[in-house]
Amino acid sequence: MRRRTGSVVAVVVVAVLVLGFAAKAMGDDASPTGKPSRTITVSSTATVEATPDEAVVNFGVRTEDADSRVAFAQNAKDMAAVLAALAAAGIKDEDITTLSIGLDQRVENRGHPNEQRTFVATNSVQVKIHDLAAIGGVIDAAVQAGADSVNDIRFELSDANAIRTDALTQAVKGARTKVNTLAAAADADVLGVVSINEESFRQPGYRAVYDQLALPYAAAGALSTPVVTPDSLQVSVTVTVVWEIG
Repeated sequence: MRRRTGSVVAVVVVAVLVLGFAAKAMGDDASPTGKPSRTITVSSTATVEATPDEAVVNFGVRTEDADSRVAFAQNAKDMAAVLAALAAAGIKDEDITTLSIGLDQRVENRGHPNEQRTFVATNSVQVKIHDLAAIGGVIDAAVQAGADSVNDIRFELSDANAIRTDALTQAVKGARTKVNTLAAAADADVLGVVSINEESFRQPGYRAVYDQLALPYAAAGALSTPVVTPDSLQVSVTVTVVWEIG
């Protein structure tokens, strides 16, 4: 009985040693989490340029009256005239979005015998223009029809995803070039990608300041308001790639 017990103990000790050596061998190639223990992490940024092919302009109408109903009704009438002018200028309904409709009250000399209340109705729309050469004419048409504010002119790309894909491709290629250089310097081999993360993306766009002083000239029937279109827009993408090396 004693001899058999001693044999069993010896077998157990040998098994433990074998398992210990196996675990050590595995630990040399992988971390406890199962992920590669030898990696290189690199970041790469790519910037791609493209010519803008559409513009977005915001128009507003403001109406004041002592009677809230009159102010609101007149404001709706004025905006209807602006929308009709935009349609005549070639703007489609699907390219017009209502941004806000509001009615506020302004009180002057509050608490005095001559207290005066004025209701201010506002309405603003966002218009997308696909023909960049027509921007000035569209603005003038809206102003002449009653728009009293041009709040923003923004140039964009109709298909930003296409240029974004191009930038992503270039950024990943740049990461590959970097890791190859680092691995060669470290006398290592690049085995494959562990993970790729897009760290940042800047939506292409350019905002132009519209000179409000041009409004009286446009309303007076002057020549089309000049709007300078940017030569190109830039899309920047940054990716971080983790590579396994051997």
